[in-house]
Amino acid sequence: MKRSKNKLVGLLFVATLLFMLFSPSILASEQEEKVGVLLIGFGEPERYDADAYVGWKNFIHNYMEAGMKMMEMPYMATTAEKLLDMMDSGTLLVDRDDPFASKPKDDPNLIDAWGNSYEGEDYKWVSRSFVSIFGSIPMIGEMMPQHPYYLAPDGPGKGESDFWEYMGLDMYGLYQKMDNYNPGGGREQRIMDEVESMLKERYGDKIIIGRGFGAARPGFPDFRVAAEKLVKEEGVKDLVLAEAYVCFSEFEHPAGEIPEYLKEKGLDVNIITTRQIGGTDAYNKGVANKVEEELKKIQNDKDVVVILNHHGMPCSGIWGDEPYHEYAKEAFDGAKNEIYNLDIVKNWRGKIVVWQVYAEMADGMMDPDNEILSIKEAADKAVKEGYEYCIDVPYEVGNSGYETLIGLREAWGLEPPAWEEYYEDGLIKYRTEFEYDGMDVVITDGWIDGYAEGYYKQISMAIDKIYAGSNL
Repeated sequence: MKRSKNKLVGLLFVATLLFMLFSPSILASEQEEKVGVLLIGFGEPERYDADAYVGWKNFIHNYMEAGMKMMEMPYMATTAEKLLDMMDSGTLLVDRDDPFASKPKDDPNLIDAWGNSYEGEDYKWVSRSFVSIFGSIPMIGEMMPQHPYYLAPDGPGKGESDFWEYMGLDMYGLYQKMDNYNPGGGREQRIMDEVESMLKERYGDKIIIGRGFGAARPGFPDFRVAAEKLVKEEGVKDLVLAEAYVCFSEFEHPAGEIPEYLKEKGLDVNIITTRQIGGTDAYNKGVANKVEEELKKIQNDKDVVVILNHHGMPCSGIWGDEPYHEYAKEAFDGAKNEIYNLDIVKNWRGKIVVWQVYAEMADGMMDPDNEILSIKEAADKAVKEGYEYCIDVPYEVGNSGYETLIGLREAWGLEPPAWEEYYEDGLIKYRTEFEYDGMDVVITDGWIDGYAEGYYKQISMAIDKIYAGSNL
């Protein structure tokens, strides 16, 4: 009897010990030591479909909210949304075979904003877009798409704002110019995969990694919701917000919106935001290597202008104080200096210069003091100064299909599709060679070796700051 009692006491002791070791409170305290890392990206949909419509709607909606906040009128976002909801005349359609057609066809192959075919016969041609009213507004009119469409009084668009349908159909048309494949999403995921692998190798289970996106849709969570999950469900007390961007801005800055969102949810967490990728040593070297690859194909007594291409941001009005311009200059200076340090450049017998150029928003009222070179301004300047070759490296948003394959080519006066595809490092890459007023021009692919490494190092610096003094 005594032996049985001792055995029972022993079993109770073991059970108590196991309960203490694996109780929720103990596990929670261990989990509290972990750092949450949120990788934040654009999340551009690879192909256009119903999910892509949702993604781009969320992406553009974020832009609108950010713009209102930047003008210190956040309340206008709600007002604008209500006004947009009132714009509902039915289902907007375009011709699947010619999305940007300027004239109607007798028997168009119609498609709606969700990528579905429209088989009805009750539709009409709308030659003057309802967004034409924006055309008279300075700057806004220059950025708004202006193309006709077909309109059906019923269908899935009934109950959806015409504005969102219109923007969706515009994206559909751009995707068709890329043969319905945008490389941006896949490239971004590849970079995040590489970074996540490096982080796990270094920090192991001391960190919890999540991903959030601006173009939120099924499988690609909104960056705010992803942050909330790390704090609320995973229980992290320290959160690193890491935007996978070459250049930061106030206008498009998801990491700036997350703290307020979490506070509204009643969640308390220590937040550290990483620095941009542009300007890191790894990225600078990657850009320089891209330039070196092209210089090796040119006779070294030729005069060459190298264009480092940015997306761009207006330099006037409320945009004049946008920190984007400083961040872009930081990225440019780092890459430019690395290019000038190349042996091939030091030994070049001709002349070589490196210019910073915005692909968009650097003309007219958007740059009234001509602070930034646009593509056309840079091209004309290079021709006037006698440069024989131009190497254009889209190093800021070069992985974005619609920005680079469409926007950049059109800025050069090219009609997309205007590129040759080739395979390298497991990627489809894009290259364009042409002549501009006697000057030979090449637009390189936008993939920069060093992107993942620069991103990883910025995140590591933030994690190490949190764990300062630990045994990591």
